[in-house]
Amino acid sequence: MLTAPMGLLMLLAVAEFLIGLVGNGILAVWSFREWTRTFKGSLYNLIVLGLAVFRFILQWLIMVDLSLFPLFQSQHWLSYLNVSWVLVSQASLWFATFLSIFYCMKITTFEHPVYLWLKQRAYYLIFWCLLVYIMITYWLVAHISLKCLIPSQRNSSILNPLSNLHYMIILRLNGGSALPFTVFLISSGILIVSLFRHHRKMRVHTTGRKDSRSKAHITVLKSLGWFLILYIVYVLASPFSIIYKYFPDNLSQVFISEILMGAYPALHSIVLIMGNPRVKQTCQRILWKAMCAWRS
Repeated sequence: MLTAPMGLLMLLAVAEFLIGLVGNGILAVWSFREWTRTFKGSLYNLIVLGLAVFRFILQWLIMVDLSLFPLFQSQHWLSYLNVSWVLVSQASLWFATFLSIFYCMKITTFEHPVYLWLKQRAYYLIFWCLLVYIMITYWLVAHISLKCLIPSQRNSSILNPLSNLHYMIILRLNGGSALPFTVFLISSGILIVSLFRHHRKMRVHTTGRKDSRSKAHITVLKSLGWFLILYIVYVLASPFSIIYKYFPDNLSQVFISEILMGAYPALHSIVLIMGNPRVKQTCQRILWKAMCAWRS
C-alpha cells in the first residue's frame, strides 16, 4: 500500500505523464503533417517527429513501470519491459542529439577548417555511428535474452527471476547512452559558444538597441539551456532508477529517479512548442477549440 509521500510522488508522475502525452502528441501530429504536406519533408520535421514518437512511447513505459513495479517486482515479464525501456530511451536520446546537431549545423558560424570538414560530413558520420550503434545494441539484447531470460525459464522454482545480475546487465546496456550524450554535449557546447559570441557582437553594434534578431538569439539560448539541463538530468537519473531496483525497499528512490527522468520528455516538449511560433499557434487553436467544445 502506498504511503502519503509515495502517493504525492505518484500524482507528480501522473502530471508529468499527461503533460508529456499532450505535448509530444501535438509535436508528433504537427511534424508529421508538415513533413508530408509537400512530399519533400524537411529534416527538422523528420527529427521532431521521431523525437516526439519515441518520447510518447517512453512516457508510457515510465508510467507503466512506476505503476507495476511496486506490485510485480518478481514477475518475469518485467525483464522485457526493462529492455524495451532501454531501447526506446536511447532512441529518444539519439533523436534529441540529432536535433542539437541540426541546430548546430544551421546556426554556428565558426570558420575553423576542422569544424568545416565535420560540418560537411556530419550527417554522413552520424548515420554510420547510428548504424553501428543499432547493430551493437541488438547484439547485446540478444545476449541478454540468452544469458538472463532463457535460464530463468528453465528453472521454474526461481521466485525472483529479476536478479541483481539482470539489473547489472540492463545497467550495462543503458551505458550505451554515453555515445549520444557525448555528441550532444559537444554540439550543444559549440552552439552555445557560437550564439553567445554572436549575441555579444550584436549588442556592441546595435549600441543598446534590441532588435528582433537579438531577441530571437536570447530565446534560442534559453531554449537550448533548458534542453541541456533536462537532457543531463535524464541521463544522470536513468542509471539510478536501475540501481535502486536492486533493493525492494527503495521504492521511494525508484519513484524519485523516474520522476526526474519523466521531466525530460514532458517539459522539453513544452519548450519545443513554445519556441516554435507555428506549433504554438496550432496548439493555441487546439486548446481554444477544446475549450469551446467543453463549454458547449
